[in-house]
Amino acid sequence: MPMDMPSVNGFWKRSKQVQGERLCFSALNQARQPIFYTNWEVPDSLEGRFDCASLHVALLLRHLKGSLAQVVFDIFFAYTELTLREVGVGDLSVGKQIKKCAQFFYGSMKSYHDALENKTGLEESLIRNLYGGNTVSLVHEVADHIRKCDQLLAQQNLENATLIKWS
Repeated sequence: MPMDMPSVNGFWKRSKQVQGERLCFSALNQARQPIFYTNWEVPDSLEGRFDCASLHVALLLRHLKGSLAQVVFDIFFAYTELTLREVGVGDLSVGKQIKKCAQFFYGSMKSYHDALENKTGLEESLIRNLYGGNTVSLVHEVADHIRKCDQLLAQQNLENATLIKWS
């Protein structure tokens, strides 16, 4: 008698979904740390919080591959859509706003990944993407923190993790 493959496959798909949710929300929780908004002058606004969340999800995705990376990405944008709806963006505008968010996310993710790979330009990338072009005196501290987070993520087995050590 053959195995019932859909239930087995469904179990593994659900397992990846749960793991992806935990990883994504770990990145979002890291982006909510008060130090970004109090000490490091990230704008405490809807856009500033999205920019900080994008930074942390981009860091996470830098170290994930395949279906788990896709799950994290999908959850992040489902959460972004939910947030937009909660702040009152109408049904007809949500799609347009998500498209703008996705374009920003792809651009900033490439910028962060390139800067971390080349080991130069992270400060400029942060000023452009996290601070909206405004120069911030503590950007070097933020860049050092991001580099440390990137190194910690590189040392972890994220493909099998449900919790992440960020600092």
